[in-house]
Amino acid sequence: MTTWTRYKDDYGPRVALDFPYDPQAKDELKAALPFPRCKWDAERKSWSVKDNATDLTIALSVLEEFGFYFDLDVNANQKGAAGEIIIVKKGAGLLMSWPFRSDYADINAVIKTAGNGRWKKETKQWRIPIANAAAVAKGLQPIYSELADAILNTEGVQEQGEATAKRVELSSAVDAPALWLPGIKDAELIRPYQWVAPNMFMAGGQKRILIADGMGLGKSLQAMLCSVAGGFSKTLIICPAVVKANWAKEVKKWTNSTVSIISGRNGEYNVSDFTVINYDILTSRLDTLLNDRYDCIIIDECHNLKDEKTKKSIATRTLASEACVNGIICLSGTPILNRPIEAFPVLNMLKPSHFDNRYHFGKKYCAAIHNGHGWDFNGASNIEHSEDGQTMPLKQLLMDTMLRRTMDDERLSGQMPSLIQNIIEVESADNHYEITYQHLMNEWDHYRTVEGGMPPGFVLNMLTELRHAAGLSKADAAVEWASQYLKQTGKSLVIFAHHRDVLDAIWESLSLLHPSTRLITGDTSMKDREEHILHFQQGSVDFLICSTTAMREGVNLDHADTTLFVERQWVPAW
Repeated sequence: MTTWTRYKDDYGPRVALDFPYDPQAKDELKAALPFPRCKWDAERKSWSVKDNATDLTIALSVLEEFGFYFDLDVNANQKGAAGEIIIVKKGAGLLMSWPFRSDYADINAVIKTAGNGRWKKETKQWRIPIANAAAVAKGLQPIYSELADAILNTEGVQEQGEATAKRVELSSAVDAPALWLPGIKDAELIRPYQWVAPNMFMAGGQKRILIADGMGLGKSLQAMLCSVAGGFSKTLIICPAVVKANWAKEVKKWTNSTVSIISGRNGEYNVSDFTVINYDILTSRLDTLLNDRYDCIIIDECHNLKDEKTKKSIATRTLASEACVNGIICLSGTPILNRPIEAFPVLNMLKPSHFDNRYHFGKKYCAAIHNGHGWDFNGASNIEHSEDGQTMPLKQLLMDTMLRRTMDDERLSGQMPSLIQNIIEVESADNHYEITYQHLMNEWDHYRTVEGGMPPGFVLNMLTELRHAAGLSKADAAVEWASQYLKQTGKSLVIFAHHRDVLDAIWESLSLLHPSTRLITGDTSMKDREEHILHFQQGSVDFLICSTTAMREGVNLDHADTTLFVERQWVPAW
């Protein structure tokens, strides 16, 4: 609850503003209005401001940032001086000031809601991103047409407005014109919905996008289309280690570009058209990466940056902030709006003109609560709609930057094949496979050069042992992929493998993370087997890990629409 009182003291006419205790609001108010323009009135136990239109407008604007509103005519004691509308284009934003008006609260509401505007107390100006200027002008037209016209007449506003409208239109589209990109191979195989991303990326020259499509819709291909469409010379791909090899494979499959992978925390590497590096070694390589001067960065699984204090988050944001970077493409299948504060580091990279202050973001979109020790930003507010009537909903604010479709979208049914098969190349988590391979090759050379020939069945045994070693090397990658699948889709998954120790390795890791995980092997009793399948079909089991031998026929697992094969059943005669 807020109240106000007009009075006079030794400093002249003043207004006492009474609002709930908020140390941050108090500090902001004092910084905006140094003593004696703002001072503590011990008798009234309130903060007191000089009773003039200028100081009261500043005070009320500051306090509105903290949710404190006063039904106060700032012009009652002294009419505001005549002035002019001033609009200055600065970077990606507009700085605006205008003469005092009695309907200032309505004007401020439009600036905040339609423009995500911020009051700059140092210069006594409002700042709005130029991308939102057209929407602000539309909202102001009925109440302050002169300011609305001045905004629209500012250079670049109408063009930016049209580009923003185009990106918003594309943000949930499932088809867009194919672009002529000479660097892309087999363009006729690219589905219509996959052309949306590069069209949205290029509209208005923004070259910033968050591709938040669900798993299975080809985010990596869409990211490469954006990079090629942008005409970048050097693109850095930052991703989890488990998918580095797969990224290189996709670049070779779809583009004519060169690609290289950076491995290890030191040593030389080649800078190619596309260079792939994993998060874990980013900090160790940061200095050399900065010297490489990449002009585009693709950030895969960008939700990994949710903690802005981690080394990988700091390193990624350092690279993205370089002046040479003209394109940023973030990928995440995980819904980012469930806990908005975790999305702030990514949104700050993509739209710094909108998201430049973590505290203000938390106050607006994270249902901020002061717990007596500090601010708790773990909630969510103003996401789908404005809950306070002042704040632009976050979902609306992201519509010109975030692209989100899912496999469940009925509009995609005509574009998707009945069965999608993907081969995911992974790097070995250890050198077990390489050691096994070298040992067998040494035996091969021994038999060929010393014994004069191979013993019966040696080659078959060698292939079997290599398959087993490969299965063990893929277990950790399978666990990581399955966990990401569940996090991004919320759906259950069937996992098949052949060797018992491979099955056990996957089960031991997943069951620790997801206790509902079930394992079916040849040793599983018929009763347990039937119970596991029943619970899976009822939706109470996240992962069903199955032996390819024990579950190869006569089983209905249609609760899942996706299956992960870590190993395939192998019959030598095939």
